[in-house]
Amino acid sequence: MSTLASAAPGGLFEIEIPVQSSVIPSVLDTSSYEKFKPSTNSHSQRSVLFFVPESVQGKQNLPLLIAFHGSTESGSIFRSRTTAMAYDKLASEMGFIVAYPSGYKGNWNDSRKAAAYPAKVENVDDVGFTKSIIQYSAKNWATCPQRTLTAGYSNGGHMCYRLALELGSRYIAGVAIHCANLPTDENSDCLTLLNDAVPICIVNGTADPVNPWGGGEVTLSHAPVPGGSVGSRGSHQSAVETADYFAGRFLDLGVELELEEIEDMDEVQDVRQFRNPVTTRFM
Repeated sequence: MSTLASAAPGGLFEIEIPVQSSVIPSVLDTSSYEKFKPSTNSHSQRSVLFFVPESVQGKQNLPLLIAFHGSTESGSIFRSRTTAMAYDKLASEMGFIVAYPSGYKGNWNDSRKAAAYPAKVENVDDVGFTKSIIQYSAKNWATCPQRTLTAGYSNGGHMCYRLALELGSRYIAGVAIHCANLPTDENSDCLTLLNDAVPICIVNGTADPVNPWGGGEVTLSHAPVPGGSVGSRGSHQSAVETADYFAGRFLDLGVELELEEIEDMDEVQDVRQFRNPVTTRFM
């Protein structure tokens, strides 16, 4: 474990966490088993950056926010550049811990079959990684596993969809997603929990060329950032269809769903929303 400088009062710790393989729950929708293939366990140590505010020292049952970066980023880049350390500041004010994990070679094994990142091609166990983060934080900083929130941008948002559908309320108390619509059924490789739901907030821009509001085929002819991958990400639902899907699954269980439309906003502008994040009562 290494200790780094922090802009907000508190400690910043970079830690290599041993990853425990995810276990497929028996309550998963059996019709989704055809999508399952065993995850690789060759990436047994993964990097996480934790921000632990001074304000939480000595306290118990703390909330944990896990922030998933976008494509080609890392936990440290997402913290310092994309979010401008806004989550650190909120954590200090409201009393929670933030984890900034880093994806395998800059990406997550998200919810889309066609996303040909190394994490997807090698079927890296990012669900197991997330569970390991939750367990590590609970053991070392007294966070409450039932008070775990996730937030994700773009590729990280698609990872959050996977967590909402596969881990569910046993591990996740709420999900916030920016710049990501659900893949269509033929492009989805998520398993699905039965009779389970988590609160979810989706924020998308109507002028986003990378994640089109109206859905459809997503193809990148050039990398959004230097070193990024190009090509098809497959077919996606629209923002409204994505919200309708979760409404159909979740509202009957009394769980809240919110879709926020940002008129004329594109993906680059959407990044700025992370610099002024809105907290919810999920904590």
